[in-house]
Amino acid sequence: MNYSIIANNKIKDKVILYGIRRDMVEYYHFCRSYRKTASYFGVNVKTIIKWVRRYKKEGLEGFKDLLRKPKMVHNKVRNEVEELVVKLREQSHFGAKRLKMEFELPISYTRYKLPRYQITARNVRTGVLYYFYTYEKSVLATTMCMKRLLNHLFRYGIKPENITIQTDNGFEFSGIRMYHNRGFKKYLEKELKVRHRYIPPRCPNANADVETSHKIIEKEFYSIEHITSKKDFLEKSTTYQYYFNLMRKNSYKEWKTPVDILKEYNILPNIALLPPVIIDELYENIGQNDDSNLYSQVYHHDPEHPGNLIVVLRMEKVVEVNLGKQ
Repeated sequence: MNYSIIANNKIKDKVILYGIRRDMVEYYHFCRSYRKTASYFGVNVKTIIKWVRRYKKEGLEGFKDLLRKPKMVHNKVRNEVEELVVKLREQSHFGAKRLKMEFELPISYTRYKLPRYQITARNVRTGVLYYFYTYEKSVLATTMCMKRLLNHLFRYGIKPENITIQTDNGFEFSGIRMYHNRGFKKYLEKELKVRHRYIPPRCPNANADVETSHKIIEKEFYSIEHITSKKDFLEKSTTYQYYFNLMRKNSYKEWKTPVDILKEYNILPNIALLPPVIIDELYENIGQNDDSNLYSQVYHHDPEHPGNLIVVLRMEKVVEVNLGKQ
């Protein structure tokens, strides 16, 4: 890769620009030399100094291009009002109009001990969707989900070098860590041998595929299904995921289902069948749950080269579900 072209703003892709700037600062933190870093990336020393200083001053936000907008924003709501709206939105997932009209706290999840978070992974090219659940927002949870998902993909002949995992900068993805000597990114790249990249902070459009899928799940599953137990929740989650991958046609993919697109790459449709689990419970007895046994079956299958499979990963709160009577 010609880093100098990217680093000097001759490429406009925000995700690529953010990634290379972050890589340069990470490398500097590793070698502690502006000159060695500049030589490695083929850029001017001043470029390295610029992004290191921006990072020290602004954190991850410093890797983004400066916004060309007025410093004074007229008619801006007070900070306390803005904070209240954000809090209500996080709790309810209501839209703007409904927030104006009414607000109700989310229903308690303690009744059936349902998980609070959904970890969603969606392949950009095919639209195949996978999701997992967890009780806690943590690096351990996201790492275990990736271990389960990637081993599943490897079984079907998808090679690690053809996979890129894209995430935001949340702490659950080790996004606040600059030098990755451990954590989520380290595990993906060193243990599972797949690439990983972060999107710029507050740039949700870069994860549009998974953002869209979460809204679809909320509308077509969480808001209409009645849940009577934890088992019922997982069974219905599995049914909806299989429907999404096998039968639901995507208007943005020429009205094809994810499985239709998989077949175009000579990839077995069963790759789309990985049932949702509560990852904490699956691995709570990790010594008794050996992945070598879990993934021992290997499919002797050679798919056509699908190019770089970008899997977008995101963790969201599970929205309100309808709890049925016991």
